[in-house]
Formats: sequence, structure tokens, C-alpha cells
Amino acid sequence: MVMTWAAHAGAAAPASNFQIVESVPEATIYGEPGVPRTQDVWLDMIKHAQRSIDIAAFYIADQPGEPLSPVLDALVARAKAGVKIRVLVDQTFLKDNQDSVNRFRSVKGMDVRVLPVDTLTGGVLHAKYMVIDGESVFVGSQNWDWRALSQIHEIGARVTNDRFAQTFEAAFDFDWQLAGDPNLPKAAEKAMSPPSFAPATATDPVLLDGGSTDPLVAFPAFSPPSLMPHWVSAEQPALVHMIDASQHTLSIQVMTLSAIRQYGPKGWWPEIDTALRDAAARGVQVRIIVADWALREPMQAYLKSLAVLPNITVKFSQLPLSSRGFIPYARVEHAKYAVADDRSVYIGTGNWEWSYFNNTVDASVFVQGSGPAKTLTHIFDRDWNGPYVTTLDPGKNYPPARNH
Repeated sequence: MVMTWAAHAGAAAPASNFQIVESVPEATIYGEPGVPRTQDVWLDMIKHAQRSIDIAAFYIADQPGEPLSPVLDALVARAKAGVKIRVLVDQTFLKDNQDSVNRFRSVKGMDVRVLPVDTLTGGVLHAKYMVIDGESVFVGSQNWDWRALSQIHEIGARVTNDRFAQTFEAAFDFDWQLAGDPNLPKAAEKAMSPPSFAPATATDPVLLDGGSTDPLVAFPAFSPPSLMPHWVSAEQPALVHMIDASQHTLSIQVMTLSAIRQYGPKGWWPEIDTALRDAAARGVQVRIIVADWALREPMQAYLKSLAVLPNITVKFSQLPLSSRGFIPYARVEHAKYAVADDRSVYIGTGNWEWSYFNNTVDASVFVQGSGPAKTLTHIFDRDWNGPYVTTLDPGKNYPPARNH
């Protein structure tokens, strides 16, 4: 796939913007100055919605008194004010968020559908994004979970641009219709239909206002190819291209990373693995942070196979316990992003394993520009040089972390 980032650099930038958003676990060193927090951004986007809110959510996990409750209340309030709200959730995890789903279904103006990804492809709806009025998008690692707002380290992005948002809207519409009629051959035929607008893609990206920096070039990408319109950009080749284009440094933070396929057909997933090893072989300094949840086998053995290579350093992160004690499925590095050199950024919703790109619904944003790269590098370096990480020693064995 050929990307034409530079070809668009001379065009006039429309009135639009890009914003990195961070979730900061309580009582940690995290929190980049000037970077907004997830709850604030979600509330701002929801409260300013005038016509529509579309949400793709892996699941919804609310708890009274926790920071997701005001967000869900704001959604209900906007529905009662006449804003049309559609919420798409995953079938496999429906039992874990039935209360919130039932609440939404009881509100006039809120429509909920369940996407049976497991039946269709063997995966799940793992994406986490929101589209407001067909004009702005939030996409990132943050689940609609109270823990994702106060107990987990997360990275997302807010993008305000009509073409970008319409492209996300089209991907959402495709899955929304599939949730109503889970006929994959019929959907695949429809996926070939040309769009009614100029979508934002790897070969035709959008320009965003970089604020104090140069204009940014951006496009969204989606997974898996079988559950998205034919004309949107796929995540895996876009990510491989970004890694292949790196020249000096490549910084990656992701919860789990492995080329050994644990979900779906067993075997080896070479695309991202080859790109990483090739980057290191040509002298790119590759830094990788994974969560301690990645220490289970055979993933630990795979990560060691990277760590033995020249120019690759792997660290794993262990966040301190909350003052409340152990919280299931929390206190973890859940972010999924990468920075190449000082110019290219990827922020996604999926972990770096075969299933997240090939049978599971995920989404991301790719951005070229010095501003986002600088901000994400600062966030990465705070973790890389901080007290929670341990350099993975290929000669040691590490116990897998408890997560529930």
C-alpha cells in the first residue's frame, strides 16, 4: 500500500483539530501536562452533540459513584433532548453489561444493537469509539468502563473533521446494519458499493489544524477487512507501512504483543513481527512497553525472542495497587499506540496480536505531524523512565500477573 502523506502537505488546512486524550490511574506518576482526561473529553463531546451520537463499545461497565456514571447520565440527557443515539455492543460480553444496555433501551431516542462478531468471524467487537454529529470522533483504548477513567492507563484521540468523522460513521453504519441483519455474504456485497462522499483513507488523508505546529495529515483505519466497507483503509497494512517507514526510533506501548496466534487458527503471524525485526536490523532503535498481563506463556517467550535482538528493548509495566486494594481487570497499561521517529503516530483500540487485526472489530487513527509525536513521546518516556517498568531479561522467567 502506498501512502501519499507528503502529497497533501501543501493544501490549505480546514478548520479542524486533533487532540490526544489520556486516562490516568489514580495515585500514579502518569498524566502529561496539557493533555486532557478522558471523562472531561467524553462529557464535552456528548453535551455539545446536536443531532447524533454513535458509539461502538466492547462493553459498558458502570458502578455507582464512579466516573463513568456522569457520562452515561449525559447520554441519557442528550437522548431526552432529542439527540439520536445509537449504541453498538459486543454479543459475547453482553451479559457483563446487561444493566446499562437495558437502561439505554428504555430511553426514547436511544437504540442499542448487538453485533454477533463471534458468530460471524470468531472474534469480538473490541473497538471503542464515538462519533458526534458526523463531525467529530473519539477513538482509543478506553473501554466504556469506570476503571478506564480512573484505574487504567489509556490513550485516545479526539479528531474534529467532517471527512474523517463521516468515514468512521460509514464503518459504524456497516456494522450497525450487520447487527440488524447478520448476513455476511449480503454485507460483503454491500461493502463493495462506492461511498457518497470522499472518505479519509491512507491514500487520501485529511489535513488537520496542528495548532502551534505544522498542519497534521491523518486517516482512520479499521479491522477486520471482512467487517468494514471495501473502500476504507485496513489497520494491519497501515501499521506495517508505518513501521517500515521508521528510520531512527520506534516507540510502542501496547497491552499485549505476540506473533504466536492464540485465538483463531494456530500458527505464526509474520506481518508485524517481520516489520519490527527488519526495523531493528536496519538500525532503528525499537522500544516496547507491554503490560504485565503479557507475561503469560507463550507470549513471554515471544517477547524474549524480540528482546535478544540488537536495537530492541522490551519492558513490562506493573502498576501499583490502588489504595482500595486489588481491583479486578484494572491497574494496568491498556494503551495501544506507537510513535515513529518524530513525525508519525498510531493510536488504536486493539492489542498487537493476529486476532485484533483479522477477525475482531477494531479502529485507529494514523497521524503525521511533529506535535502529536512529541506529546506521545513525552507520555512514553514518562513510563519508560518511570518506577513501574522492568526491562525484560531473556534469561529470566517472570510469573504471570493476576488480573482478576
